[in-house]
Amino acid sequence: MKSKKRTSVVAMYLSITFAALIFTNCTKKTEPSIRADYMDLSIKPGDDFYRYVNGSWIKNNSVPEDRSSYGSFDIVRKKRDADVKTLLEEVAQKADTEKGSVAQKIRDFYVTAMDTVKIESQGISPLQPELDLIENIKTSEDFQDAVARFHTYGLDPLFNGGVMQDLMNSKIYKYYLMQAGIGLPDRDYYTNQDERSIEIREEYVKHVAKMFELAGIESEMAKENAETIMDIETRLAENSKTRVEMRNIPALYNKMSLEQLSEVAPGFDWQRYFNNISDTDFGDVIVGMPVFFEEVGELMQDVSLDDWKVYLKWNLINRSAEFLSSDFVNQDFDFYSKFLSGSEKIKPRWERVVGFANGALGEPLGELYVAEYFPPEYKAKMEELVGNLKKALRLRLENLDWMTDSTKQSALAKLEAMGVKIGYPDKWKDYSQLEIEPDSYVMNVRRANYFAYYDQLDKFGKPVDKSEWGMTPQTVNAGYNPLMNDITFPAAILQPPFFYANADDAVNYGAIGMAIGHEMTHGFDDQGRNFDKNGNMIDWWTPKDAEQFNNRTQLLVDQYSDFTVGDSVHVNGHLSLGENIADFGGLTVSLEAYKLSREGKPAPKDIDGFTDIQRFFLSYAQVWKGLIREKALLRLVQEDVHPWGEFRVNGATFNVPEFYEAFNIKPDDKLYRTQEQRPVIW
Repeated sequence: MKSKKRTSVVAMYLSITFAALIFTNCTKKTEPSIRADYMDLSIKPGDDFYRYVNGSWIKNNSVPEDRSSYGSFDIVRKKRDADVKTLLEEVAQKADTEKGSVAQKIRDFYVTAMDTVKIESQGISPLQPELDLIENIKTSEDFQDAVARFHTYGLDPLFNGGVMQDLMNSKIYKYYLMQAGIGLPDRDYYTNQDERSIEIREEYVKHVAKMFELAGIESEMAKENAETIMDIETRLAENSKTRVEMRNIPALYNKMSLEQLSEVAPGFDWQRYFNNISDTDFGDVIVGMPVFFEEVGELMQDVSLDDWKVYLKWNLINRSAEFLSSDFVNQDFDFYSKFLSGSEKIKPRWERVVGFANGALGEPLGELYVAEYFPPEYKAKMEELVGNLKKALRLRLENLDWMTDSTKQSALAKLEAMGVKIGYPDKWKDYSQLEIEPDSYVMNVRRANYFAYYDQLDKFGKPVDKSEWGMTPQTVNAGYNPLMNDITFPAAILQPPFFYANADDAVNYGAIGMAIGHEMTHGFDDQGRNFDKNGNMIDWWTPKDAEQFNNRTQLLVDQYSDFTVGDSVHVNGHLSLGENIADFGGLTVSLEAYKLSREGKPAPKDIDGFTDIQRFFLSYAQVWKGLIREKALLRLVQEDVHPWGEFRVNGATFNVPEFYEAFNIKPDDKLYRTQEQRPVIW
């Protein structure tokens, strides 16, 4: 997914996911759960366990032209996309669907998106009403009205906002204001002075100018417009929080009345803004980053109305480009995917459309997906596994020697209260208010964004529905939501090599068991630990325990920061800390659960020459096999809280004592860590 795509407030800052879950789709029952032919036995496991397990696969594969990375995840996602495409095409054949029905909406979204003849003939014309609106802006009030209107369409000029649970009281909703408004995928690209960041800024200005030219702007004016965009976005970026700063969740909670907000950003009429988006009185709002909104107020005073009109045009064009004619699509790809990430070829249209259909009509498509592709018995097996993992984590919490009893009891209470969502929701979301028409692809995307915006906004003042899902069943991922205190495993993840119906237990505990433990541990990572059993941001830690936690997690920061990309770029151990805690915790807890499952049973026999404990770690490592282009890896290190698979494997395993015994890791091995270098957290 392109990082310029607008994401909800919850997904951007608080939803903690397993992320790039990479796994193969083993459709043949005879295919082994551990692939010995993927391994490179010439490599010592203590020197590079990732390549010991995946080295031959890495040597024998390459990144396809239409990808910036390639691994098991890409394989299963393409299979999932093909499955969803089949569902879409079946619905598309129905000519007699009732207006307003789910089938009509799915059909018209897909058929319109695939109608390239119509899309090419339309060019930029679907955006003309908004372009005319921008052109007719005469006053600052007109500009602010346009900002509010664009926000309801899923665009994000200047900032973004929305309704989500109150961090301090998860039973109610609050309105949040968050930083946004830039076109590059990370604020540091505007501020860093390294060679790559300078090149990115130069190419971005060229890209913006080209897009303006495609929109009918004369070449010299297009170049001037591009410089205007860079000037405005640079000021927004310079006053935005970094990705590491965004991990400090308590610092994002700044409650303000409209009067206080108006004092922080006096150039913007906040009462007018809220009146434009809703009749609801939201009361006090939560401002994520006050310094950013101070700058918004300053910009309102400093930037001319003509320059604001240029900025709005760019926001509109940039956020719509993927849904317009091929000249816009190709230029958008050339910058965001080819230049930034190294992809050589754009993905097939059907694959891109399936991705956006999943976003626009996620649960209606999910209902079809579950009925066709999700065996119901998997849900029961997952529930049993989750129960075993909870038992293991409970035992580890009870036996921690670094945590005091009062904090320990709160941790145990949180684990006990942790909810579990598996496969699909018990009740499906109502899409009756979503309008889809056979007129325009970009307009249907806009209508879907409008529906999602008000679906979230309309929750204000209503009880929080803890049964609601934040993922669709066809999502290839898993997640922990600290405000709900629950873990989610959608249907699409419950397949090999994460979940095997007939594999030995060691393999399943190393794969899906580790994923379960990973999500559970997110409730106790550097972000999740800020929330109590009810999802409220309450400090339940004694100062001594908090200090102990920080000292122990600092070992992980140091470990991962030692990993390098190329010759000089280091993994950001601070940015990836939450995922690294969860990987380490997931492995530890799942291994504990596996051991508990073996109690009272005879030791399992070796399979293909590997013991059960070895297969546990092999299963984990083969999940993360992958290839990635250099540009994409550099982006991932800077932008993503999730380390690349190589670092996840070589980072987490070498902290687990049983790993050393299983593979006879010695002090002279390259990745060996002394006991003092290995943290004990959960």
